[in-house]
Amino acid sequence: MRALLVSIWLTIVFCIFPTDGWCRVIVDDVVALQGRQVMLRAETRGKLFAEGGQLVAFFIDGKPIGQTLSGGDGVAFKPFTPPKTGPHQIKVVFGDDQDSGQLLVLSKGAGIVFVDIEGALLDGRFSRKPKAGSQRAIEEISKSYPVVFLQRGFIGVGMMKEWLKDHHFLVLPLVPWKEGAIFDDIVGAGFRVKAVIGSAGVIESARKHGPLAFSFEPVDDAQWAGDWKEISVKLTKDET
Repeated sequence: MRALLVSIWLTIVFCIFPTDGWCRVIVDDVVALQGRQVMLRAETRGKLFAEGGQLVAFFIDGKPIGQTLSGGDGVAFKPFTPPKTGPHQIKVVFGDDQDSGQLLVLSKGAGIVFVDIEGALLDGRFSRKPKAGSQRAIEEISKSYPVVFLQRGFIGVGMMKEWLKDHHFLVLPLVPWKEGAIFDDIVGAGFRVKAVIGSAGVIESARKHGPLAFSFEPVDDAQWAGDWKEISVKLTKDET
């Protein structure tokens, strides 16, 4: 019975978040502090498992920054010190395959708005449609604050990126929620959690950092949002 339920759930996931295939190399999106070294991370894969000892080339905004070998776990790291703030593109090349990701470089103390994709952008638990007005609202909010998408649950980062692209959202960093550890990491790196938009669990995990909180469901100490336009207006009026 359990296997059947898992099979049904995975079928639903692949219908909502279709993917064209499995990449042999995957690069992580990164939020970094200007002038401080950060470790860029990529994973090399075979047909079924991680593939270690492979040479991976890293590029920032099209310029090579060096090559490195992936370890036995298939993970390759490349240190990089971003010289200037703003969005940058990471590209990694492994053999004939490549992947790209986002490097968002911010000044110390910058306040970040986090958006829980499953809890704030999907128009229902099993819907593949985005909530009305969400694309426009994200664009407006990003004019005032850096915005970072959050991945949680069974749906992988790659499938989420495809869904965001297919529905014409801005290309922004997408990072794993990690049961709330992402917020501790962000604060430890010198940033602020300005706001969290999403489900109860995600909001609760960030509460100790004192962000503004918005949800489309009743959540203690969070503003219950009627729609995305309401969130956009409230956030852009509170530019601190």
